Amino acid sequence: MLEELAEWARENVHVIYRYLAAAAVIAASYYAGRQLSKPIYRARAEVKPEVLHNIARLVRLAAILIGIAVALSIVGIDLGGLLLAAGFTGLVIGLAAQQTLSNLFAGLTLIFEDRIRVGDSVRVGDDWGMVESVGIMSTKIRLWSGEVLTIPNSVVVSSPIYNFSRSVARRAEVSIGISYTSDIGKAVEVIRSVLWENELVLAEPEPMVIVDSLGESSVNLKVLFWLPAQEFWTVRREVIADLKRALESSGIEIPYPQRVVWIKSSATPGPGPS
Repeated sequence: MLEELAEWARENVHVIYRYLAAAAVIAASYYAGRQLSKPIYRARAEVKPEVLHNIARLVRLAAILIGIAVALSIVGIDLGGLLLAAGFTGLVIGLAAQQTLSNLFAGLTLIFEDRIRVGDSVRVGDDWGMVESVGIMSTKIRLWSGEVLTIPNSVVVSSPIYNFSRSVARRAEVSIGISYTSDIGKAVEVIRSVLWENELVLAEPEPMVIVDSLGESSVNLKVLFWLPAQEFWTVRREVIADLKRALESSGIEIPYPQRVVWIKSSATPGPGPS
């Protein structure tokens, strides 16, 4: 029995070498897949752990499939028919899942380019809110009104993304109308003093007060000043309230909308005395 086995081994030594080489290729591909997936776990993307786990699994699976294909070619299996069938099947699946694949690659782009992170204050298109999660297929944003909006990643990537959390400072714009009888110079000085007294209004860039337009009921001033991004909305509200109080206490009128109405009498004068 041993002699027969040895004889068979001598006659088929090249076949044994092929299968050993194929096994080595599969083992190497498995090892390569594990090594390639390790950097993914160390990625700085702030996404759920299961998302990174799924990406790592895809990388390992791709490496193993490549290794299996190479191993099959080594042992002499013709891959032409298999590749043709796989290509046709992949084409059908790709056409059927085109939107899914688009969202998948868009999700990978968002994660690795680090455009947005969990907790960022963003505007995507016309939607404002805070990022709750960045997934493989979609991104969730909690709108300022409280609803959670789920946006396909292909839409996120193709839309303008305004990330307010990445900015150190933001410029605030406040429009104020004063009456035509008020002193513009005095109003400007009062506004400047309010801005300089607020410790969170940045000195650089310097705040600006400009006469913007002459409205129907008021002279419209535009106030431009910079605030720390994280305190933007809170400080902006405080500044608006302080400006109103300071202008009123200084005798600067902030008028209501006014209309001058001319009434034309339609009465016809009667005949005079005869």
